[in-house]
Amino acid sequence: MITIESICKYKLAGAFFNFINSSMMAKAILYTFFLGIMLGSAGCSSNDSIQEAADQSVQQFEQAGVKGMENDALFVAETASVLMLQEQLAQAASEKAVSPEVKGLSQQMQQAHLQMLEELRQLASTADFVLPSTLGNAQQNSYQDINDKTGIAFDLAYIKEMVEQHEKLLARYKDMAANGKVMEVKQYASRQVPLIEQHLASSERLAESIDNI
Repeated sequence: MITIESICKYKLAGAFFNFINSSMMAKAILYTFFLGIMLGSAGCSSNDSIQEAADQSVQQFEQAGVKGMENDALFVAETASVLMLQEQLAQAASEKAVSPEVKGLSQQMQQAHLQMLEELRQLASTADFVLPSTLGNAQQNSYQDINDKTGIAFDLAYIKEMVEQHEKLLARYKDMAANGKVMEVKQYASRQVPLIEQHLASSERLAESIDNI
């Protein structure tokens, strides 16, 4: 027989289980919410070798009481990554390029950029800058994209990259030669400008000769 008492007990039990379920649901929602926040925060943190090196340099300078070093630190770090990229692409070109002209350009680039990188490392050691030990994200993507190509497609991608990279390098080096805060950085940038101009001109001539074929 169904009694008022049994109905009350049934309703109380149902309410209890609804409360438990709703509490579990609330906990699940909260858990998902906080997990999203943590993942989002992790995504915001930099894992780029250039930015990490620049941040470390700035921190060291600030601990020594020197402020306003962000631009110099970023220039030194990003330049190291670009020069490493140029050297690695030149090495790939020496093995994969089908055009003798591209091979010749890559050999010229490799020797020059190794020298530039060595001078930058000496600068970093003298002026207490931190350099990345691996390519930055953008440079790694560029290397992967070009190195995945073969034949004439590789040659064309390599030449295009040389022109674009040296245009950017030239503008950046000229800016730092004029506006760098650390004297060693200004001198290093100023010293390299003629060589970068020469590399840009060589890359552009080769690009034009291929376009005219």
